[in-house]
Amino acid sequence: MNIKRQLIIPCTLIGLLILIPIYSVVVNYFKSASTLSLKSTLTEVNLFSHLGKIVDIKDFKNTPTLLFFGFTHCPEVCPTTLSNLLNNIELLEKNKKNYRVLFVTLDPERDTINNLNDYLQNFNSSVIGLTGELNEINKFAKNWNIYWEKVSEGDDYTINHTATVFMINKNGNFAGTIAWGESDKSIKLKLKKLFNL
Repeated sequence: MNIKRQLIIPCTLIGLLILIPIYSVVVNYFKSASTLSLKSTLTEVNLFSHLGKIVDIKDFKNTPTLLFFGFTHCPEVCPTTLSNLLNNIELLEKNKKNYRVLFVTLDPERDTINNLNDYLQNFNSSVIGLTGELNEINKFAKNWNIYWEKVSEGDDYTINHTATVFMINKNGNFAGTIAWGESDKSIKLKLKKLFNL
């Protein structure tokens, strides 16, 4: 019986020594995720808009923004996501014109400034396409925890990627997400909150 009691204290101390660092890592992860902002991630990279301009964080000051990663050769998810977002914004009772949708390509090899510009003609002028060097896009995508991979090789490849839309409030801070396939009702509620309607 005494041996069991003698083992309880050392085992408890060892357990605490293991759990405290794990707890610290988890707390720091969530603390950094909660302070995720467009400014902190966009100023770390050099990206170009579909109009050929270097992207400047000042262009998004006091503007709610929806951030989405994809590619122009995407057969369904990307065009559907962009169309659905814009349709839901248009259907809001008090249409909020002061917003941006950032469409960041994960395929800079094919999505040049000109190709991105041609693709975005199908959407309204609130959508801004971003492209740049692959390493810059990788860095920006990593900051937002975007998973993506090129599938097959050659000219006829596709890209599997995270299909989440990130909502960024007018102060430039992360304000939530919209999932692929989320209901229109839920999307409208989230957009109203983002736009302060």
